[in-house]
Amino acid sequence: MGKKFFCGMVSFLLVFSLVPYNSFAMTNSSAIDEKKEDIRERDQEILQLKKKKELARQDLQSILTEIEAVEKKLNQLDFRVYEFKKLVQAKKEEQKKIEKELEFLRQTCKNRLQSIYLKGNMFYLELLLESDSLGDFLKRYDYVSILAQADQRMIRRYTEKQKELSRLEKELEKSLVSLQNEKEKAQKVFDTLRNSYQAHEKEIASLDSDLAELEDENVTARKLLHNLVAKSESAARGMEQGNRVGTSVAARAGGSFQKPVDGQVTSPFGMRYHPIHREYRMHGGIDIAARMGTPIKAAASGKVIVSRPSIGYGYIVVIYHGNGISTLYAHMYAQTVKVDVGQQVSAGEVIAAVGSNGFSTGPHLHFEVHDNSKPVDPISFLP
Repeated sequence: MGKKFFCGMVSFLLVFSLVPYNSFAMTNSSAIDEKKEDIRERDQEILQLKKKKELARQDLQSILTEIEAVEKKLNQLDFRVYEFKKLVQAKKEEQKKIEKELEFLRQTCKNRLQSIYLKGNMFYLELLLESDSLGDFLKRYDYVSILAQADQRMIRRYTEKQKELSRLEKELEKSLVSLQNEKEKAQKVFDTLRNSYQAHEKEIASLDSDLAELEDENVTARKLLHNLVAKSESAARGMEQGNRVGTSVAARAGGSFQKPVDGQVTSPFGMRYHPIHREYRMHGGIDIAARMGTPIKAAASGKVIVSRPSIGYGYIVVIYHGNGISTLYAHMYAQTVKVDVGQQVSAGEVIAAVGSNGFSTGPHLHFEVHDNSKPVDPISFLP
């Protein structure tokens, strides 16, 4: 039994020794090579994905740089249009003032002519001939001379004002032509900008929400905006003089304003932690994300007290609703704004369209509510 077992073991070892050792090594090496190849392929795929991601990021950055350049040019044109508007308005007011003075001189001349006609052509001569003495004659002569000089001055003044009005009308016509030209230039730039946004809407929408609104990056812009708006709001409160307008009394109870635009609130009112500056900063309104061109509506009825370009916030509109309450709408483009200062608007009336003008990389509305020039949470006023 032991002899058979011993012989069997020897036979097994002899057979096993005849099998090449390299066959096991080759099999193991082949498996390792396959795994290495799989790893290389996955590494290559990861590298390609990283390259695609980097190219996409570069493309997006290129798009944003292009859009930013167009927006900068548009903003400059908007300011020029606004300055021309102010110039035209000033000339129109000056024109009214001259026309009013001309009308006064016209009426004065008319009255003098009527007086002379009623008294007759010989009135001054008769007045002199009726003198009692040389002294009385000299006094009457001085009186007649003063009247004649006054009439001459009035006629000269009338002639000068006519010339001044004619000059002003020519200047006004020239300014209106310049204003129209600047508007047309701005419109072309705006059309280019709008087309860029529409062509790259998906890429722009893919930006992180933290990049969608940048007004807290510029504290100076915020202060400038607050000062500008506060002055207009103060003037509006002064003119109100106890006459309440709009729906502000009910608004103080909350929930009586209409939502100014259809969209999602992406940034609330209040203090926000800034990850770069590592500090809390005040966000004086809410941001409502919406597609470029989405209609913006007046949250309540009232009077437009500000409609102009600004630094950092694009084109802004402020509506005063009475009782110290006003609303601010920002980041629009001038070409979409439909209201002017002094205009009365109704609740829900379209006043502009959503844009991305100013410190912003994505279309949205920055909406504020002010109570006696102090920003308050708009959410408490909305339904």
